[in-house]
Amino acid sequence: MKQVSLFRHAKSSWKYEITDMFRPLNHRGYRDAALMATTTECFVPDLICCSPAVRTYSTALYYLKQLAIPMDKLHLDWALYEASGQRLFDYLNTLHEGHQHIWLFGHNPGLNELVDISTGKEIGNIVTGAIVTLRWQTEHWDKLTPKQAVLADIKIPPKQPE
Repeated sequence: MKQVSLFRHAKSSWKYEITDMFRPLNHRGYRDAALMATTTECFVPDLICCSPAVRTYSTALYYLKQLAIPMDKLHLDWALYEASGQRLFDYLNTLHEGHQHIWLFGHNPGLNELVDISTGKEIGNIVTGAIVTLRWQTEHWDKLTPKQAVLADIKIPPKQPE
């Protein structure tokens, strides 16, 4: 079985006039990332694939720190920056067979599109800070097929006053 947990970056800030890839998290984003990392029970992954955008990398670091995951499991890849769902699906097809459970930190709409492609079902908007877990009944990443994944879990940050 192959499993992918998709992490949408926490809420980002539009306060600064900077290039999109450098946008940081906002106050709510920092709060939600810390809360989700401390309250969400997750399988520790074999590999963490992450867009190198500041907001995505910052979100991932909360999980690594909280769960004491070594930094050498973190792989930053520009191919994940604002990638489409099809590009993300193709990316999964290239992963090393030794990895069973992958975490992927990325962006919408690509993550939503990946869920739609993988399961054949639309789940609505994956909110910032949410985690969606998909499972395939295969032992080979290059054998993942569209519409064959099971939507195993969705976790969203709790609503809190600003």
